[in-house]
Amino acid sequence: MGIRIKPRSFGPISVRSNGDGALLYAEQHEEFGAVPPHGTPVDLLLASLGACIAKSLEIVADQRGQRLTPFSVEVAGKKATDLPNRLGSVDIRVIGQLTDDADLSAELLGQAKSICTISNTLNCAISLELDRSR
Repeated sequence: MGIRIKPRSFGPISVRSNGDGALLYAEQHEEFGAVPPHGTPVDLLLASLGACIAKSLEIVADQRGQRLTPFSVEVAGKKATDLPNRLGSVDIRVIGQLTDDADLSAELLGQAKSICTISNTLNCAISLELDRSR
């Protein structure tokens, strides 16, 4: 008889960048604050991933002389249903315009993902989406 692991979701954890270099954090339906959530270690990992994507976006935009509009990075994870215990997948959604040019925004996001140390370190499937509707 094999071990069955119940599916579980973590997050979402949101990280907000207002363009002033500081990041703000929030758990689902909570107010943004300067301190990352201190729930589970997985919540802290998701907050770190969101912060890394946000900072990486700021870095690549700065390198190209672009100014980003305020944006949020929402990160959620799903536990793998087999051993060892780990995240099986992580979903990252960047919410905001970033720039007035949709193609440039998508390009900056791809470059940010490529330099994000946290996402490059994780050994799980990571999806990335740009939601320009908010």
